[in-house]
Amino acid sequence: MPRLSAAIIDLSDSEQSELDRIIHGKRTEQQIALRAKIIVKASEGVTHEELARALAVSHEMSRVWRRRWLELRALEIPVEERL
Repeated sequence: MPRLSAAIIDLSDSEQSELDRIIHGKRTEQQIALRAKIIVKASEGVTHEELARALAVSHEMSRVWRRRWLELRALEIPVEERL
């Protein structure tokens, strides 16, 4: 059975800036920062396996947040609320 490739995430400049701000924010909750890192890595074309290894998360978590980001983006929900 063929493997499905990971969904492609193409971040706008404003999304990238907002995610960077969240990742480096001193008061950002660690779970939110981790989710932001997942999205940024995914936008760099990193596979689920590479992302899971680099951020010490499960493949499932990588898949869930990629999918969730794209679903919520389609609804035009603000960046921070997507996480």
